[in-house]
Amino acid sequence: MPRTKPLRLILAAALLALGALGATSSGVAAYGKADHPLAQIELSANCNDPTFGLCQQVGLGGIWFWIEIDAGGTGDIAGAGCGHDRAGTGGAFPFRGEISWTSGSIADVLGAGGFPFGVDPNNTYYIISVIPGEVFAFPKTVGHYSQHPVPAVTIQLQVAP
Repeated sequence: MPRTKPLRLILAAALLALGALGATSSGVAAYGKADHPLAQIELSANCNDPTFGLCQQVGLGGIWFWIEIDAGGTGDIAGAGCGHDRAGTGGAFPFRGEISWTSGSIADVLGAGGFPFGVDPNNTYYIISVIPGEVFAFPKTVGHYSQHPVPAVTIQLQVAP
C-alpha cells in the first residue's frame, strides 16, 4: 500500500530521534470497557528541519496517532500523517485500524528487528505490529516521554492506563 511507506518512515524517523527521554508518571482512564483496555498510547512526532540528518533521510512531516491496547493481544489505532518538501508540496493521510501486540523487554524488541519509542525504566514494552512486517515498541510504564533533539524536531509520547 502506498500510504504505509510514509507511515513507516515517519515512525522510524521518530524512533531515531529518541535518544534520551524523560518520563514522569501520570495517567488518565482508558477508553471504553468492552475490549478490556489496558492502556492508551498517544504519539506526536514532527520532523521539520531540512538540515537535520534524520529529516533528510525520511523527509519532512509528522505523524500523530492514538493506540488503545486491549486485553488478549489486540488493539485499535487511529491517526494521521503528513509529508512535504521544502516547497510545501505534499499531503496528509488518515489511518485507522487494528493492531496486535505482545509484551517483552528491549532485547525482545531489538531481536524482532523492532523500533523502541522511549526507554522504559522497568524494561517492559508493548511490542506492536502496526504495519505487517514492522514492529514498534512503546514503554508499558505509564508516563510522558519527550524528545526535542533540535529545533523543529519534536516527539511527544504519552502512555496512560
